Amino acid sequence: MVTAAFVATSAMVLLMPGPTNTMLAASGATLGWRKAALLPFAEAMGYAVAISIFALFASIAKNDAAAMAALRLVAAVWLLHTALHLWRTPIASATTRPREAFARVFVTTLLNPKAMLVGTVLIPADAAMTGLWIATFVSLSTLAGYVWMLAGSLVPFGLRRHAYKATSVILGGFSIAAAAGAFVQGV
Repeated sequence: MVTAAFVATSAMVLLMPGPTNTMLAASGATLGWRKAALLPFAEAMGYAVAISIFALFASIAKNDAAAMAALRLVAAVWLLHTALHLWRTPIASATTRPREAFARVFVTTLLNPKAMLVGTVLIPADAAMTGLWIATFVSLSTLAGYVWMLAGSLVPFGLRRHAYKATSVILGGFSIAAAAGAFVQGV
């Protein structure tokens, strides 16, 4: 049975800034509400896949620090790649590519450290009906995704042209933090 503590903790985790939330806010700002409306589902799909994998991985390799560090390093590389891509992407061309934004949100969520946290820490390794725990988190992520996307769509027009550059800087910071965590953990 999913606990109230899990729901509350999940909601707090999902409302904190992170790579996926940053992407959703930037997409809300650059694509607008209507064109970005499906992006929270990309987030939900990414979390469903990633958390399932991390929960399985946690049950198999829960004491292997090197494996967990390697996963963080992969996430760091993806975040750096995304940051560099966004830095070079002009807003005018980005507004016509919602499919690319969908794929970027999906992959960023797959590699989001929050998915690792949920799959390896928040969901108990011996939890009965792990799928119910994952479905609860995914449902909450969809709601939080819409909050972040709405927040981005409310950014004043004069600032929207800087959305991808700002997102790039933030994702670069997350990349550095993930890489540092990987090296501290033992890559």
